[in-house]
Amino acid sequence: MAFLLVGACATSRWPDEPGKPVPVAMADNVEAGDQFLDALTAARQQHGLAPPVTVPRYQSEIRSFAEDLQQGKTSAPGAQRAIKAWGQLSFQAPVDTWLLDCNPGHAPELPDPLVSTGTAVIAYAAAHFRPNSATADQCVVLVVSRKSG
Repeated sequence: MAFLLVGACATSRWPDEPGKPVPVAMADNVEAGDQFLDALTAARQQHGLAPPVTVPRYQSEIRSFAEDLQQGKTSAPGAQRAIKAWGQLSFQAPVDTWLLDCNPGHAPELPDPLVSTGTAVIAYAAAHFRPNSATADQCVVLVVSRKSG
């Protein structure tokens, strides 16, 4: 599984339109999320840093935003706006958010702040979704991290 970064300040590669529900097994989303975490952990180890810290409560909470995206209730950019607002309340601090493309065939990229920050405190969840204008299902990992410093 590959990851392409769609930055918090960048324009999303996906349209800002709700989509069609995608009946993907939860195991597929868990696998995509696990692959993201494994790739991030390996990249951080290459920088001599500890694995990212995840908070179980936040993991279950961010999952609801991924489910809304998968059910076609929101768009990818809409989910990103929602996780930013949620993240700031939950982390009680400024946050960064990313939409990481986990579609097969994309070059792996991870956000530099996640890879090179001393301590990375994150919440993430994967979803498969299909914008109305798309011809194929898409895979994205929603990521929130507490800004360091």
